[in-house]
Amino acid sequence: MAESVPPTSWIDPDRPREFTQSGREVAFFLPVVCTDRGQHKRRLLTVARRELDGSGGMSSALEWFAPPMGAEAEPRSLIGRDSYIFACPSCSRKPQINRVKWWNLVDEAGRARLRELDLSLLPF
Repeated sequence: MAESVPPTSWIDPDRPREFTQSGREVAFFLPVVCTDRGQHKRRLLTVARRELDGSGGMSSALEWFAPPMGAEAEPRSLIGRDSYIFACPSCSRKPQINRVKWWNLVDEAGRARLRELDLSLLPF
């Protein structure tokens, strides 16, 4: 399945330009946090980014989240075949989000110009 490609018209022409370490221009960075619905201190789990060419990525893989591993995912391993699995070290939340739905959610948050995405506020 192909991931959605964000239109470059999202980009505010007056915004400061941002780049990845490899030099690719970024449409937006989106901190992904958990607060357990305000029950614990804000915990940064990853930073999702969407690049202008439509590709995306996140930091802290296998520390606070596991990316989809396809056929390599082992049963009962906390690594999904088609889903991202997040693990907050401050609470017991371990949301699992389908890969396509995740990037659609990130894109919607980017369009809405959210400052961050709190996973604990999502209806899982």
